[in-house]
Amino acid sequence: MTSNLKMKLISLLFFISSLTFAQGRNSNFEFSGIQQFWEIVKSFEANREPSTIDWNKLFDTPGYKVLTSVEFTEEFFKKNFRLVFNPKNKKELDLELKSGRNIHYLNHYIKVRENKDKIRDQLKKLKSVRYNSSAIKRTLEYLPQNRVSDYPPVSFVIFENNGRGSSPIVVDLAASIVWDFMGFLSHEYHHWYRNRQVQIKLNSVTDDDKDIVEAFSLIEAEGIADMVDKKDWYTKPSNAVSEYARRYLQDVRFTPHIINQIDLTFQQIYKNPKNKKYLGSKILSILPQRGHTTGYFMARLILEKFSKRELVKCVGNPFEFILLYNKASIKSERKYPGFSDETVQIIKAMADKYKLF
Repeated sequence: MTSNLKMKLISLLFFISSLTFAQGRNSNFEFSGIQQFWEIVKSFEANREPSTIDWNKLFDTPGYKVLTSVEFTEEFFKKNFRLVFNPKNKKELDLELKSGRNIHYLNHYIKVRENKDKIRDQLKKLKSVRYNSSAIKRTLEYLPQNRVSDYPPVSFVIFENNGRGSSPIVVDLAASIVWDFMGFLSHEYHHWYRNRQVQIKLNSVTDDDKDIVEAFSLIEAEGIADMVDKKDWYTKPSNAVSEYARRYLQDVRFTPHIINQIDLTFQQIYKNPKNKKYLGSKILSILPQRGHTTGYFMARLILEKFSKRELVKCVGNPFEFILLYNKASIKSERKYPGFSDETVQIIKAMADKYKLF
C-alpha cells in the first residue's frame, strides 16, 4: 500500500469515527434556548429589564420559536419570567401564586430558580452521555424500518415540566432531570419518524372527515409510540411509578367503554351521514389523554393476537390500525370490544378514499 493510499485510508477512518462520535454525543441536541434563557435571567437578577434584542434572540431560538408559533405567546414568557426571576417582583409573584393563575408554570420556574446548579449539571450530562444509540434502538422496535439515517432535532428550553413532540422536539431541561428521559426521547423519536411515513393523503381530508381522521391518527400514533416507553409500567408495583403513570393505567382500563362509545357514534353516522362533521367532533372529544390510552389498549391486543410485525405495518396508517384492532377483537371472540359492521363499512370507505397507493 502506498503512503498516499495509507493517508487517504486514515483520513477516511478518522472522518467516520468523528461522525460516529458526534452522533454518539447527541449532535442533534441544541441548547441555544437555554443559553439565551440564562442571559434573560441574568438581566432580571441585576434588576434590569432585558433588552428587545435579548428577547428577540430568545424567541428566535428553535425551541422557543416553535412554542410561540403554536401554543404560547411571547408575552406569556416575558410576564412569568419577570415575576419569578426579578427579585423586586416578589410581592406580585406571591399574589399571583395565591390567585392560582399560571401556578403550574410559576412553580416550575421557581424550581428552576432554586436549582440552577442541578440544571447546569444536567446540561453537561446531556452534552456528554450518549443517548441517541439507546433511544433509537428502542424506537426502531416499533418502526417498519430497521435503521435510520438521521436523528430528530431536539431543542432544550425552560417552559414547563413537559416536552413537545414537534419538530424540533422540545424538552424542558429542568424536567428532564426527574423524568424517564430515555423513555420520553424514544417515544418522541417514534413520532418524528412516523410523521415522515404517513400512509394516508392528509392534504385531501375533507372538513366532514377531519375530526375522525385526527382521532384515529392520535389513537394509532400514540398507541404504537406508547409501546416504546409505557409497556413496562404494567410490570412495576404501583408505588414504583409516577402519579401520571397510575392515572394512565386507570384510563387504559376504561378503554372498552370508549370503544363502545365510538362504535355507537359511528352507527349514528351510518344512519345520518349529514351529521358526520358534528359526530366526528364528538369522537375526537371523548378520547382520554389525546388518544394515548385508547391506542395503547388497541396496540396491546394487536400484539397479543397477531405480532409486532403486523403492528408496525400500521405505522402512519390509522385506518389500518383500527381495522386490525377489530380483527384482533374478533380473534378474542369479542372478549375485548370491537366495531359493528356499519362502523367497519364507514372506516373501510374512508381508508379507500384517503389511501396513498
